[in-house]
Amino acid sequence: MPTDHEAESLALADDALLAPGIRHVVATLRAGMRAGPDITTMPLEEARARYAAQQQLWRPRVPPGVTIRRFFIATGAGPLPALAVRAQGGHLPAARVLYLHGGGWVLGSVDTHLATMSQLALGSGTEVVGIDYRLAPEAPFPAALHDCLSAWHWLEADSTGRPLFIAGDSAGANLALAAMLELRGQHAKLPSAALLFYGVFGPDCHSESSDRFGSGDYGLSTARMAWFRSNYLQATGEAGTTDPRISPLLADLSDLPPMLIMAAQCDPLADDSRALARHARAAGLVVTEAEQPGLVHGFLQMAAVVPEAAAALDEVARYLRARCNATLC
Repeated sequence: MPTDHEAESLALADDALLAPGIRHVVATLRAGMRAGPDITTMPLEEARARYAAQQQLWRPRVPPGVTIRRFFIATGAGPLPALAVRAQGGHLPAARVLYLHGGGWVLGSVDTHLATMSQLALGSGTEVVGIDYRLAPEAPFPAALHDCLSAWHWLEADSTGRPLFIAGDSAGANLALAAMLELRGQHAKLPSAALLFYGVFGPDCHSESSDRFGSGDYGLSTARMAWFRSNYLQATGEAGTTDPRISPLLADLSDLPPMLIMAAQCDPLADDSRALARHARAAGLVVTEAEQPGLVHGFLQMAAVVPEAAAALDEVARYLRARCNATLC
């Protein structure tokens, strides 16, 4: 165990890694954490409201120049709320993206992530479709995954041959990868590429990055990640962690599409993305790895106030445009 002095020195060294533009956000996160109870101790509805309110602290407003259409997708579990966002005017976008929001399978919605989806639609020239998949613990695994698969099958049937992509952040990245594994097993149409942002892919919360950045001083904590996981796994228990649809690092990744794997350096989940990139390359996949120096978990939501996050979102849009062009050719 390090002494108090050694621990303080390590913390100062980690803080020195932070990108200049995100330091004020990290300070706000720390102040909020110390000022009130952790969301893991709150009633669920209060925790979800607090998460949404926290996003408002730095989440950009929906940019002008987009059209938003809200609708429902029919599924075996009932109507699934969804929305589609694209640039106003002009032709129907040539490609569509199914975007799966983060929030640890417990929090979040299409509205907490609407600005990010809108910026991605504008920057890439695609139509981005988001869904309010069912949340745990009321609907634990595999409910959210089934909703994502229903949305994908609807999107394929509704897209008249247009290129389709899948994207997700954090738990949404986990769901996107799990959905591709299921689609491959069904011999169904796979996305032209996957965009996976700071995802949770491993079977537990133990890694060098979680040890280093999991205190909560950088937003997401290892303890909170364990709480998310326990809620999601209510129907399976810890035995469920060996299911590759829950822990995709345990899966055979062969024959999956190209992937953009984007991590944040100062994130307890950073090692999950690094391990996924290695695993995917070993399986013969085309991988673009794009770790963002000095950024923290959830940075895409901070693009309005963190220049380095805005640059990362531009990088995502460029990747998507390039994949669209390659697919259409």
